Amino acid sequence: MNRWIYPPIGLVINLMLGTIYSWSVFRKPLESFFGWSAVESGLPFTVFLLAFALLMPLGGKLMEVLGPRKTSLMGGALVGLGWFLTSLVADLPEPLIFTLIFYGVIAGAGVGIAYGVPISVSSKWIPERRGLAVGVTILGFGLSPLITAPIANHLIYEVGVMRTFAYLGIIFGALLIVLSIPLSFPPESWAPPSTSAQAAKTRVLAELAPRQMIRTLTFYGLWLSYALGTLGGFTAISLAAKYGQEVVKLTPELAAAATAAFAAFNGAGRPAFGYLCDRLGVRKTALISFLIIFAAALAATQAHILPLYLISFALLWLVFGGWLAIAPAGTSTFFGLKHLGTNYGIVFTGYGAGALIGPTLASYLQTITGSYSPAFLTTAVLAVIGLMISAATLRPPKA
Repeated sequence: MNRWIYPPIGLVINLMLGTIYSWSVFRKPLESFFGWSAVESGLPFTVFLLAFALLMPLGGKLMEVLGPRKTSLMGGALVGLGWFLTSLVADLPEPLIFTLIFYGVIAGAGVGIAYGVPISVSSKWIPERRGLAVGVTILGFGLSPLITAPIANHLIYEVGVMRTFAYLGIIFGALLIVLSIPLSFPPESWAPPSTSAQAAKTRVLAELAPRQMIRTLTFYGLWLSYALGTLGGFTAISLAAKYGQEVVKLTPELAAAATAAFAAFNGAGRPAFGYLCDRLGVRKTALISFLIIFAAALAATQAHILPLYLISFALLWLVFGGWLAIAPAGTSTFFGLKHLGTNYGIVFTGYGAGALIGPTLASYLQTITGSYSPAFLTTAVLAVIGLMISAATLRPPKA
């Protein structure tokens, strides 16, 4: 089988795994069906993301023991099961608690276990273009809301929110199991056909186990860069529609359309920055990303007119998606391919830190100041810090 088939397979897998970012479609129907508050309808999303982040390292460890196929099958089965079981909570005594368990914990754990599999498979089969390969693989996660949100919304309208969970659970479970079957790692003696120039790009700087990785300065630099690189994107994601309506004076429909366009930039950033990692290296690509964040965040403080709003937010979403490619490329380059699944699972907690800090900090600053500018000024300052950290630490690892 042609090795370039693995990134498209991973893309389709990630389209389904990324449906978590379509959760907003379910919130109002669930609030109406169960009488939940806005806080309660947001809890399954939070628990899902927490389970996703915490189970990533376990997924990497399972890959080393069971291989990619069995690990992906396990994760895919949990995703389908979690979605399907959520369709039954209306008949249970505490619907919210069981939604947190079925959707948040079980489906979230399934995504955490399965997410790293196609990344590792693509990286090992296409080491000479691993940045691009990983970027295409995770493109589906970024584009997922553009595809799965309309589908889910249509199903909710046609059959109701509970049956929608059942239908999507069956579809996701079946497709993820089928798409897991071709996933495999190349034999240890295998090497890609390449020229001498391409061969240099396949070279990794070290082969480190997780315990060795976390004792290097490079790891902490990459972790902090990942957190700071995604923080600006999380800020823009959390404020996009609200900012468009309150500051740029867009209608809710236009603000939603703008947010959909930003999501496309989020998806495009993954293969684009993956390609840059292949061409320029991880360190230079990270530096470019922080320069873009700095400029876009400053522009966002003055984005009272539509063109500047669109440009600044699109760039922040673009770089946010880009870091989802830079971080795994950096993990494989600096710490090797042998333990990539587990190592990236640990590095991925930097993404979780950005998810926790970005929206919370943005909301807090906007609340106490009555302005959006402090949130973006803070993002610009943190981008400068990220620039300095990347410049100083994203080098061959040293203890």
